[in-house]
Amino acid sequence: MSEKHIYMILHPNNFLIASSLTPEQLGKHYLTGSSQHFNGRLIFAEIENTFRNPYFEIDWALDQLIPHADGRPKATKFISAYRVLEHIDFSAIKKLYLASSTGAVMALESSEYYSHKNPSAFKIYAGITPLKILAMSTESFIEYGQNITKNKTKGAPKYFYTQIEFDAIEFQKEFKDQPLIPSPIPGVHPAILNKAIEEIKTNPNKISKGIRLHSSFHEFPSRLIRHGFVFTTPEHYKYYPMPSLAEIEEKFYSYHRSM
Repeated sequence: MSEKHIYMILHPNNFLIASSLTPEQLGKHYLTGSSQHFNGRLIFAEIENTFRNPYFEIDWALDQLIPHADGRPKATKFISAYRVLEHIDFSAIKKLYLASSTGAVMALESSEYYSHKNPSAFKIYAGITPLKILAMSTESFIEYGQNITKNKTKGAPKYFYTQIEFDAIEFQKEFKDQPLIPSPIPGVHPAILNKAIEEIKTNPNKISKGIRLHSSFHEFPSRLIRHGFVFTTPEHYKYYPMPSLAEIEEKFYSYHRSM
C-alpha cells in the first residue's frame, strides 16, 4: 500500500494537497508528467501527517488517495487553494523542496538563522506567497518579513519569501559610469534600482521601497537566491538555508545541472 503525504505547494501558487507520491515523484509529476504541466520552478513543503486544522478537510482528502484501477498511485487530491499558509503551523512544516524545470528535486532542512555580513545596507527581497512583492529594504532578512506581517495595509499574517543577491555599492559604481548596464535583477530596469536606493538614502523615515508589484520569482536563477527561504509571522520564523553551489553539485547533482 502506497504512503500518504500532505504537501503545501508554495510556488507557483499556494495549495494544500494530499498525495501518494514521494517528494521526488511529486516534482517530476508537476513539471514533466502531469496534464497540468508547469513550465518553471516548483517549491513545496511536506507537512506532518498528524497535522490537523478545522479549516482543512485533511482526513477526507487522505481517504481519497485510492490507487487507480491499473495500480498506479493517486497522484494528488486538492485540500485547499485559499489562505493555505495562513492556516499552517510552522512546527508542522518538515523539509522544503525545490524542483527545477526538468523535475530534479532538492531537499532543504530548517535551521537557526545566523546573520550574515552584507556588503551593502540595501537588500532585495522577493515575496513568494501570499504576497509576491519585490522590494528593496535596509532591514535584515528576518526583520523584513516580521515587519511585513505586522503591516495591516500591505502585509499578511504569514509570509514566505527569499532574499536576492545584490551588491548596491558595486551596482551604483557601475551605474554611475554606465547607466545602460545590464540589470543585476531580472526584469527590473537599473534606473529603477538606482532610484530606489536614492529614495531610501534621502528619506530617514523610509526603510523599504517596492520595486515591482509582482516579484516574478520564476525569473530568478537559483544562483541568485541569497541565504535561503523564510516562513515568518510577527513573532516567529522558520528558516531553510540554501546550500552552497559546491554542496548542491555534490549532493543534488541533477538539480545542479538544471540551475
